[in-house]
This record gives sequence, C-alpha cells and structure tokens, in this order.
Amino acid sequence: MDQDVQMRFDHVSIAVRSIDRAAEFFARYFPMQPRNPKTRDDQVSGAFYWQDFWLGGFVVEFIEDLPGQPGFVTKFIEKHGEGMHHLSIEVNHLDPIVEKLKRDGIRVVDEQKYPSGSATAFISPRSAFGALIQFWQVPDFDSPHPKPAPDGMAHFDHVSLAVKDISKASEFFSRYFTPITPGREPHVSNSEGNFMIGNIGVAGFKLEFIQSPPHPTENDFVARFIQRYGEGMHHISLDLKEFDATLERLKRDGVRVVDERTNNRGERQFFVSPRDAFGVLVQVWDGL
Repeated sequence: MDQDVQMRFDHVSIAVRSIDRAAEFFARYFPMQPRNPKTRDDQVSGAFYWQDFWLGGFVVEFIEDLPGQPGFVTKFIEKHGEGMHHLSIEVNHLDPIVEKLKRDGIRVVDEQKYPSGSATAFISPRSAFGALIQFWQVPDFDSPHPKPAPDGMAHFDHVSLAVKDISKASEFFSRYFTPITPGREPHVSNSEGNFMIGNIGVAGFKLEFIQSPPHPTENDFVARFIQRYGEGMHHISLDLKEFDATLERLKRDGVRVVDERTNNRGERQFFVSPRDAFGVLVQVWDGL
C-alpha cells in the first residue's frame, strides 16, 4: 500500500430480526446509548435498516431487513441465526487496500462507491478466518465521531474469534491491517486447559483468538464451535462495574446465564447465552 493508509476500528455489527427488540434487551442490562437514529441504507447487498449504539467506549450496530422484504440480513439469519455479522473499520483511502488484497488473492466482495466520496468493500469470511470485515472509506476521516465521555460503568474489551490456528490468523491481520499492536502470545488458558488464547490490537481495538489445545480434551468447546459453525466470531467481552446487580437482574428476568466462575487470578465472569441475547454470546467480567 503506497499511500498513507490509516485505519480505525468502528463497530461490530449484529444481524437481528428486530432492531428495536434487540436494542431494548441490551439497553436493559448494559449501559448503552444511541449514536445514530434508526436509518435506511441502500447498498450492493440490498436495502436494510441499521442503528448504532455506544457501549463501553465502542460501537455496536444492529441491522435488520426492511419489513416484508427479505434480503441479505434474512438470508444470514436463516443460515446462521441472529448474531454477529461483521466487523467494520473506517479508512482514509480504500483503493490501495483493495488493490493489495486482490493482488494477494484475498476475496473482496460488495464494493461500492458513493458521490459523497464514501466507499466500502468487504473481505469475504472465506479469506478472513470466518469473519466478514468491512472497510468504510470516510471523507472526513480526520474528524471522527466524538466519543461520549467514559461513564465508568462498562468497557468493551474485545471481540473473540474461534480459529484453527492462532498464529496464522494473527499473521493475516498483521499483514493487512494497521496499526497493529502486540498483545499476548498464544498460550494455553491459565484458568482452563481446554483451549489456547492470544490477542493483538487491530486498528485500535483488541481482537482475541481462541483455538483448540495442543492435546485433545473432553471439553474442547472451540472444536465444537468450529465443527458446527466454522471459524468466525465467537463472543464479545465486557468489563462491567455493576457486575452483581446485572447478574441478579438477568437471572430474575429468566435470561440464561452460563459458565459462572472465578479464574485463578480471582477474577469473576459469566456469559449471557446467545439463545437469549439475539445470537450473541456475551462475556461479562467483574469490574473496570
């Protein structure tokens, strides 16, 4: 990439049948606030609705099809169920990124340019370890959306990808994204020996990778996930100040909470089941 290409992680997108219902659920249990109103968009993939929300310093987007007009969101849900759809990264120059990707044989889909100077393109999940990744060229890249002041209530820590080989996944992202900041090298989980874990910083955001352990175990949840869904986005992780109150509220409301535990460092966590969280497995840690 000859031009001075800059990238900035913007959001994780969640495909749902109803933005209103999904937003209501997440806002009930987590300190979430709107960034944009519900908006119609028309792209190569078809028309749909989207809405962005701030959550713990980063942005969560919900997308749904137009009423009575099944499109790419419905097709995704019919195949995978509701859940995480793509990661979106803002860029100042899209063309050199796309040129490099194509030159290296990386599959790029849904390219589109707009009169405003905006442009978009996606890396196919076939090429990105199961993750659909959007690049969004914004004409005002040097004037990003102002973030709300930290509320001290939540921190969006990372998105986790289940992969067959952490080293290869990390190498891929390091090759095509910038800036990359070193994270934890791949290692067997300290709290449980049934998976490997590692992470890197990608365009200002932490991306975690999980992989089966070197030796088979009875509870290899990563292998089960990949066997069922293929490689791809596994969960989102939040640090939450009101850990106990939120856990109590979820249980009182009948929301399925799984895998409550304290790790060997004394850190408490639980997961909100994707069955109740619109297809998203939500990891919640105690404290900020």
